Order: sequence, then structure tokens, then C-alpha cells
Amino acid sequence: MEKTNSYTYFAIQSNGENDERLIAKAEGMFNPDDMTCLLEIQPFSSWASDDQRKDGSEYLFSQWSAEKSDIYRLDVMAQCKDTIKNLKNKIPQLKQIKEQYDVKFVLMIVPSIFNGEQPWIEFDEELIEFCYLTGTTIGVDMYVYPLDNTEWENEEIFAGNNEN
Repeated sequence: MEKTNSYTYFAIQSNGENDERLIAKAEGMFNPDDMTCLLEIQPFSSWASDDQRKDGSEYLFSQWSAEKSDIYRLDVMAQCKDTIKNLKNKIPQLKQIKEQYDVKFVLMIVPSIFNGEQPWIEFDEELIEFCYLTGTTIGVDMYVYPLDNTEWENEEIFAGNNEN
């Protein structure tokens, strides 16, 4: 049986307009290799505007994603702290990136919830200060999976929906 888990990561993404797909403003397009050189951190995923997707279409925005953390599967704050630990001393470089490009910074939380088990999500002063100093937003890309059949049947019995 799957267990609830989560991971976090930091992303730099072109600002742009959403017209069914994100379309970067010209000032928001960047070469991800430039971010890697400036921050001296290897991304786990990156692409530039006009790079090809697996389906043959082109990305219409640039993105650089790094510092993925999946420690302590239910402790999002610990994961977020792990994600920013190598970025905290890069605040001047992050500010430089924002001055040079029209981009946004996102601390992304990706929980996958199984059988109603929920991760613990909390932010302390250290995380809030990093986000404030860098202009980083916090995003949640949540995946919620249904309860397994046994639990659904039990819930129906307890709710009085048993037709037996």
C-alpha cells in the first residue's frame, strides 16, 4: 500500500502570461546554464524557452529547478529547510537574477496523499525570512488519491449507507 509522502524543491521560472500555457515575457527568458553557473548549484530539471518537450512541442518559458528534498516523508518544514540550506548564502546572486530577468522564485511543495494520511505543513521564521528576502513564493502541487476500497466500504457502513 502506498504511503503519503512529499518533496520540495526551489524553482526559477519565467514570468509571463497564461493562455492555456505559460508564455514567457521576453525579459523572462533565460538560459538555465547561466543560473547553474551563477548559483553554483546543479539543477535536477531545467529547460529554456524554445527547447523541445518530449511530445515535440516547444516550451514557451524557461525554468530551472534544484535542491529537491524528500527527507522525512511527512515533515514539509524539514524538507523546505533542506531545500533552502544551500540557497541561503546565495541571496545576493538570487537578487541579481531578479534584477536581470523577469522571473519568479518558487519554493514548491509536492505532497501525494494516500488513504487520508496528511503531511505536516508549517513554516518557521527562517523559511519566511528567506522567502521575504528573495521574493520567493510558496506553491503546493497536491496529489490526493482515493481511499482504498476497504476503507470506502467501512465509511459507507458507518455513514448508514449499507444496503445489506
